[in-house]
Amino acid sequence: MAVVLTLPLPAASHGGGGAETSTAAGSASVLVEITSPLAWATTSPQRQIETCGLAYFQYQLKRQAIEDGEDGSGGLDHKRPRAGLEGEREEEAGDDDMGDETTFRFTKKTLTPKDVKSMDYYEMLGLGHLSAAQVGPELLKKAYRKALLLYHPDKTGRGDRDEVFIEVQKAYETLSDERKKRAYDSEMNFDDSIPTGREKGDFYKVFGPVFDRNARFAVKRPVPGLGDKDTSFDDVYRFYDYWGRFESWRDFSLKAAEENDFHSEEAGSREEKRWMQKENDKLARSMKKEEYKRLATLVDRAKAADPRLKAAKEMEKQKKEQAKLNRAAMQRQKEEARRKEDEEEAKKKEVEEAKMKVVRAQAKALRDKDKRRMRFARSRFRALCEILRIRAGLAGGKEGGKEGVVSSEEEAFMFECVDVAGMEEAVEALEGVPYVYNADESAPPPQAPTEALVEGVKQVKLIVARKRKAQQGGDDAGTKGSEAQAQAAAATATAAAAAAAAKKEVPWTEDELGVLAKAVVRFPAGTQKRWQCIADYINHMLKLDHLRSKEECIKQYQVVQSTVGKAKVMNAVAGGGTGGGGTKAAGTTPSAVGTAVVVPGKMVGEEGGAGEGWSQEQQKQLEAGLVRFPASMEKNERWKCIAEGVEGKSKKECAERFKALKALMAKKKEVAGAAKA
Repeated sequence: MAVVLTLPLPAASHGGGGAETSTAAGSASVLVEITSPLAWATTSPQRQIETCGLAYFQYQLKRQAIEDGEDGSGGLDHKRPRAGLEGEREEEAGDDDMGDETTFRFTKKTLTPKDVKSMDYYEMLGLGHLSAAQVGPELLKKAYRKALLLYHPDKTGRGDRDEVFIEVQKAYETLSDERKKRAYDSEMNFDDSIPTGREKGDFYKVFGPVFDRNARFAVKRPVPGLGDKDTSFDDVYRFYDYWGRFESWRDFSLKAAEENDFHSEEAGSREEKRWMQKENDKLARSMKKEEYKRLATLVDRAKAADPRLKAAKEMEKQKKEQAKLNRAAMQRQKEEARRKEDEEEAKKKEVEEAKMKVVRAQAKALRDKDKRRMRFARSRFRALCEILRIRAGLAGGKEGGKEGVVSSEEEAFMFECVDVAGMEEAVEALEGVPYVYNADESAPPPQAPTEALVEGVKQVKLIVARKRKAQQGGDDAGTKGSEAQAQAAAATATAAAAAAAAKKEVPWTEDELGVLAKAVVRFPAGTQKRWQCIADYINHMLKLDHLRSKEECIKQYQVVQSTVGKAKVMNAVAGGGTGGGGTKAAGTTPSAVGTAVVVPGKMVGEEGGAGEGWSQEQQKQLEAGLVRFPASMEKNERWKCIAEGVEGKSKKECAERFKALKALMAKKKEVAGAAKA
């Protein structure tokens, strides 16, 4: 089978045997009948052409035309007429005009696959002399078009599978995609090494280039430089503060894909592509963490080796040492001033203590003198009253029925309420001679009275009536007490008036009294700040609008004790002083208990004078102490606490008073039992 081809030829083409040639003016063609490959090879008038296909034949014709000085079309490419080729040349010339010759720098006009392997993408496109930040999208397009003019298969003749052309296309595809460009720039010609910190030489020459090299990945700009030895400390601290919080845009996705060998464009399905991307992203995140660790290590090593920071630390150390010395000096000055103040204060206290010691000694001497004076006057008054009672008994009269006898009630009132002046006045009236008190303790005791005047009884009754009137009316101006008692009464009255003026007393409700009773048990005697705790407990439990103070609680407790405490005291006496825990003695009636409490001076006086010197207020204080401090306490500690609550009485006197009361109750119990029998 034969194949007949009619091919256009240039006007100056040659003819040959075995073919018909048209010789029309301005055109030429050749008619070739191909019966076999060998026949075609023998029919060509110009050259022998291997039968490798139509494309190869066209390539050979084009090459021959170029060698003959033609335009390169060979007269065979109907798809690209001459006019089109001329337009292409014009466009290429225009491309050259768009960019300066210094903008694109191609190392070679013709590259080989071996050359491509040693070049980066920017060098392939003629942009190797520029930084990655200077290469924008427009400049990249121009560079790519310029590279196509050099490396396109139509120019090189190496075919579409040319490795150089493929690499150029890959370079443009990578650099034109923002993410791929960032990933490529992250790994392109970059040295990840950092100094060890033990290098010898200039610190700034060792670490400066490393920081400059890593600054290319900075998100925040401008990036501060490392500086030199003349850089200020503020700039140095600012530099390390910046690198301590350095933000890098470096992308490891391309490196992760290369290490995993997972290329998503080669995936066989969407699921496989997503899985590859997921694995690559996971590895890229891990690499990013390692990158930040590397930068942190770089900063730490630079800080450790930076001579400026060492100098700053030394200066800071010196400042601290100086500040420490200054503080120590100031502390010594303060201690010296405090020591002098303490010495002066101690001297003042010694002087004041000496003065107070003298005053207390004088006051004690005065009190002792008053006590001895009162004790002497009471002794003579009791003896005179006993003389009058004996005289009245011998006369057959009754004790309270005659004017010439001082009744037991009046005698007890004199002992409890009348002061020294009143007692001496009564003795003087009963004896009928001026009363003389000998303060000399070494002097022999005076003789006991042997006679008492009946006329003096009226004066005694007048003294009792005057004192009672003063107590009822609240007028103490007529009383003649000792100076210490007068001052104490005035102070008490002033405090009470001030408290009444400051706050009007609010009556206690039943709920408040109940909570008060619970609080007294909850906070027993000996509790620190006991009454303040009791007041806070009442206010907290009842949520009162009017908050109770500790003074109100103490006052109300004393009021309650004055009504029910007397029976508790007597029960305590009858039961061995258990503070209310003992049982009531058989045959002890409330009236008997009340009599024993109200006039204990008389009853104890009947037992030998153990009640001398006890006022009604002191008796109440003793009763309250017996209830407050139960017998379960240690004996010595209990009586010490009771004595602290009784004014002017010692621990021994309180114990003797209690024994006297207990003996009196036992005697009355016997009398009551005998009377009942």
